[in-house]
Amino acid sequence: MKTKISTNGTGRRPTKQPIQAESLKQRKNALERGERAPSRAFRIFKRADGSLTRVAINPESQRRKSATAWKSMPEVKKARHTLGLTQEAFAELLGIGINTLRSWEQNKRQPSGAARTLIHIALKHPELLQEAVA
Repeated sequence: MKTKISTNGTGRRPTKQPIQAESLKQRKNALERGERAPSRAFRIFKRADGSLTRVAINPESQRRKSATAWKSMPEVKKARHTLGLTQEAFAELLGIGINTLRSWEQNKRQPSGAARTLIHIALKHPELLQEAVA
């Protein structure tokens, strides 16, 4: 388990407190959706000689890129990410084939009827589908 150092309000001896897994998951999701900027962001480039170079980039520009990517992502993929399921598990939950799900996520085809309704439910109330999975 990861820990963070806290001064316990005294400003003296640091003590270790466990970081809750749920808190880390919420932070990760906020970064993916572009709701929060990372503290540091880097871009890695490969040089002609095969070595790698790490260049610091503006965390706010990384947040904007993440937000844009999340907004442009198909609803099917957003719902699957929200539930934290693999493509195989999500396809089984919806009762469809894996290739159908992949074509939806790649915007080659669009879900229709009951599948679209179930996807909207997954986006608005993911706890309902998580309950069904359990």
